[in-house]
Amino acid sequence: MKSPWEKFSLPSAAAYASGTSAEFVQTMREVFGPLVERVEAFPAGPHAWLMSEVPGEGSLSAFFRERVALLEPSGSLWVVFPRKPFAAQLSFPYAWLDVQRAGLAAGLVDNKIAAFSSRLTSIRFVVPLSRRSRA
Repeated sequence: MKSPWEKFSLPSAAAYASGTSAEFVQTMREVFGPLVERVEAFPAGPHAWLMSEVPGEGSLSAFFRERVALLEPSGSLWVVFPRKPFAAQLSFPYAWLDVQRAGLAAGLVDNKIAAFSSRLTSIRFVVPLSRRSRA
C-alpha cells in the first residue's frame, strides 16, 4: 500500500486541506496526520498542493475558480467528494462527471484519481503544461 505522500504526491512545501464533513476531517487526520494542515480557508497563494472537499451546494464554477487562483503554475488541486453509491446518502447533488467538467472548464486538466476513504473519492487537477510559464 502506498504512503499518503506517494499516493497523493505531497510536496516538500506546505500542503493545505479544507473541508467540513466529519468523514473528510477524520480521514484527513488518519491518513495525513501532520503532513497536511487542515484550514477553514486557504491562506493566500500560490500553493504547490491543495486539497478541498467539494461542497454539496453552491456553484462548482466558483469553487474551482477560487482554488485555481491559489495554485502555483505547477501546483496540484485535489478535490474530494462522495463516490456515486454514496452521493444521495451524503446529500451530494453532483455526479463525478459534473465535478470533472467544472475542473476542465476552469482551465485545469485531471490526471489522477485516488480513493480518499470508503465513501469518498478524489481527483487531482493541474494546470496544463501548455499554460505553465517557462523560465
